[in-house]
Amino acid sequence: MKRFYKQAEAGTAPGGFVVRLDGKPIKTVMQHSLILASQGLAEAIANEWQAQGTDVIPATMPLMQLATTMADKVKGPDRAAMNIEILKYGASDLLCYFAATPPDLVKRQEQHWLPLLEWLAREHGAKLEHIAGIKYHNQPPDSLEKLNGIIIGLGPEDFTVVQATTALTGSVVIALALAEGYLDAEGAFEAACVDELYQLEKWGEDQPARKRLDHIKSELEAIVRFRDLVKT
Repeated sequence: MKRFYKQAEAGTAPGGFVVRLDGKPIKTVMQHSLILASQGLAEAIANEWQAQGTDVIPATMPLMQLATTMADKVKGPDRAAMNIEILKYGASDLLCYFAATPPDLVKRQEQHWLPLLEWLAREHGAKLEHIAGIKYHNQPPDSLEKLNGIIIGLGPEDFTVVQATTALTGSVVIALALAEGYLDAEGAFEAACVDELYQLEKWGEDQPARKRLDHIKSELEAIVRFRDLVKT
């Protein structure tokens, strides 16, 4: 899409803050008004629009993408289906499937994953069991019930963070820890990519693998920015 505006700026509107392009408030993909509760987030999204060149490239505007997802889906009729989808991830969470070998990889997984599983049990009472191997393991029903209650109870902003992080990492545990500030972007990245980082260290750099890791890290950094900006 060609750039069709000269100036992007944040402003106020009934109910919160908006981003205006040449004075006109932007709308979401589904043509909803994008009303933001945070001035900081509105200003950051305006900066994303202003930084565009001759072409508008949505992939370079992660905050805009997260905000529109929140407006179009999280606050809309899709929320119930999204709750179910996230719980499915929780039933087979990445952190619950440890390697059997080699020992140094297992140790690294334990260092990153066990504290997160313990955090979830301590803070939310949801005790997820972990095994060695990839064979599906049924989690305790009461733990999944508690996890479901956590997911349903999330406000739109936190849910947006959790949904985006879960889809990116394959772990609801990492997503909740990130949303609640227990993890930062670097910690989430290291936990989500233990295996991949280990392989690169073991066998040397691989350009496609490194490119994928860089993408995950960049996305997590954007999610954390969104998490922090919605509070300003």
